[in-house]
Amino acid sequence: MAKKPAWTKNPVVKVTLKVISAIFKCLLTIMLIGAITGSIVGCVLAVYVVTNFDGTEGIPDLSKISQNQTSVVMVKNSDTGEYEEFLRLQGTKQKWKSLSSIPLNMQNAVIAIEDERFYEHYGVDWKRTISAFANLILHFSSTEYGGSTLTQQLIKVLTEEDDHRIERKITEIMRAIEMERNWYSKDEILEAYLNVLPLSSGITGVGAAANYYFGVEVEDLTLAQCAVIASITQNPSKYDPYRHPENVRARQRTVLYKMHELGFITDDEYIQAYGEELVFKSSAKVVDIQDYYTDTLIDDVIHDLMETYGYPETYATNMVYYGGLRIYSCEDPELQAKVEAIYADDANFPKKIEGDDQDPQAAIYVMDYTGKTVAVVGGRGEKTGNRVLNRATSSKRQPGSAMKPISVYSLAIQNNLIHFSSQVQDCYITLPNGTNWPKNFGQNRPTDSGITLVDKALQKSLNTVAGRLCQQLTPQRCFDFLTNNLKMTTLIKSDGKGHTDIDLAPMALGGLTEGVYAREMAAAYQMFGNGGYYNEPYTYEKVMVGGDDENSGEQILPMTPRVSLQALDTDSAYVMNRLLQHVVTGKHQPTAAALAKEWAGWEVFAKTGTTQESRDAYFVGGTPYYVGASWIGYDHTQTLTNAQKPYARNLWSKVMKILVEGKEPGSFTQKGNTVEAKFCYSTGMLATDGCPETEIGVYKPEFMPGYCTAHGSPEPEPEPDPVVPDTDNDEGQDQEPG
Repeated sequence: MAKKPAWTKNPVVKVTLKVISAIFKCLLTIMLIGAITGSIVGCVLAVYVVTNFDGTEGIPDLSKISQNQTSVVMVKNSDTGEYEEFLRLQGTKQKWKSLSSIPLNMQNAVIAIEDERFYEHYGVDWKRTISAFANLILHFSSTEYGGSTLTQQLIKVLTEEDDHRIERKITEIMRAIEMERNWYSKDEILEAYLNVLPLSSGITGVGAAANYYFGVEVEDLTLAQCAVIASITQNPSKYDPYRHPENVRARQRTVLYKMHELGFITDDEYIQAYGEELVFKSSAKVVDIQDYYTDTLIDDVIHDLMETYGYPETYATNMVYYGGLRIYSCEDPELQAKVEAIYADDANFPKKIEGDDQDPQAAIYVMDYTGKTVAVVGGRGEKTGNRVLNRATSSKRQPGSAMKPISVYSLAIQNNLIHFSSQVQDCYITLPNGTNWPKNFGQNRPTDSGITLVDKALQKSLNTVAGRLCQQLTPQRCFDFLTNNLKMTTLIKSDGKGHTDIDLAPMALGGLTEGVYAREMAAAYQMFGNGGYYNEPYTYEKVMVGGDDENSGEQILPMTPRVSLQALDTDSAYVMNRLLQHVVTGKHQPTAAALAKEWAGWEVFAKTGTTQESRDAYFVGGTPYYVGASWIGYDHTQTLTNAQKPYARNLWSKVMKILVEGKEPGSFTQKGNTVEAKFCYSTGMLATDGCPETEIGVYKPEFMPGYCTAHGSPEPEPEPDPVVPDTDNDEGQDQEPG
């Protein structure tokens, strides 16, 4: 046996060796424990992932967004009755390009800077992923460490899931692996990514980017230009070529260096592109401005795709513009153009007030009694863009007294609290806090006593009567009727800040927390002209994909019948119809009396609505053909003058005249079993020969007043005859409010 070196016998050395040995054993033990622990944690994590994450769910369907087909809107030819192409939808900030038309340099630039091992991995680059997870847990870098592959980024963009939770990241990884192994090829994934990657100024995809930044088609991009576009996606704001050219230039050279390092470009190509002058210019073509109806149609289809299939908004939007859809619109382009011309003409609006920064705006929504949208305008003046603010469908504005018929009177009639000529109290309510409420319009103080008739109260829009009826019904019941039966979506149950629409003022007088959409007001009022039905407003008949006509391909919308329900019983709906006709033709200075001469010979029901501060003016009304809601007001809620407020009514009338041109006046036919009879305008009872002033009323047969006894006791008028009901009306099941 060899002798130990002499130096090892030195006491200091012996101690040192023992310490080193102990440290080594300790480190080895720690390493073994760490390895065992890591294995256990890894196994547990694997079991957790397998148990809790399904990689097959939530994988985007690239076939629905990657078709190189523009969607087409079809309209029915009024002469032939056949559908024909109306317009092709053009996305203003995205332009789909097939992979074969995208230069290899553009493809390689994105791969080099975003995912250099794209063609080597199966959806996940584990080297980068482990580093990213380590940073997520240990935070060794102040910025998020980019570990996502192009496949993962594509999933993130299309699903719009972008939080920083570990669970979300694991789900994304599972989806990416599944996507590459069993769903799509590398080329399909790369094509989709290059067309949806988000860039600055809202530009999406390399096709639109080539137009927007360099004024060329993507096929004509130089190497240097490809590197610029690839540079932007890391931080679209920081690397916007127009705002920060110096930033994007530095980043572009990083991309070129990486492409050279990976062998995508030669030395000469690298040098030439590195020094190439960059000139930014846009050739993005100004598309034709589509009308408000088409704007509404597109929004509806996007919304319905999201609701029906659970698609994120970006995905649904891509599908509408680039999914090769055939959208069968309900629009009559000629009528829509005439209606928009009314709103584009300043002569149809009040004169400008000196000192006003803005003129009052306006909107209208018109539909027929089945729910089909007839015309929509979302603003005053010439339309200057596509999918701009549509005040008819997107602006919540206060309805004022236009709320009364749908929130209070119709319910009171259905529940037999009142009939056409009931006597009601025209006086204030004393609230629990001691306040006397409400005042009628034009009065300085609340009315403390008085009796009037329902017919007169509605003609003059008395707040006192509406307030008392709401108190009897309860605000909750009124709120439930509006939200459940009439599907109004803007009413607030509670916003957590003490605001609620379940109260007397919002329900009785229309002073809501946020307001209502003109579209939903028109939809609510349709029940007064169609026998009590609420029909969901719609702008298209169906949406097809594949095939080449309306009878071929796959129908993807609507997948279920649209909402149609009996919101109010037919008898009550017709009683309300006739009461609202008196708002136009009544004898007591009704609020819509200005229409009487304009619509002589026509049956028209209507209601005005003005807020207490006069910041909004609504006019909602219907002819036997159509019902519409018209609004006027300032975008910044400035007070309207008395000269401006009538234009809600004036514009409604102008539009309706255009829409019914050439049609017979006709009358409302959905009368149910109602009965017409004369009533005494003094007592509200059925008239006798002695009554000095009478009027025709309409009543539900089971809830009619007795005969008047205040004017002697002559022989009463003959028994009233029931109104002949429309035998074609399928009333359906009456539905109790709330």
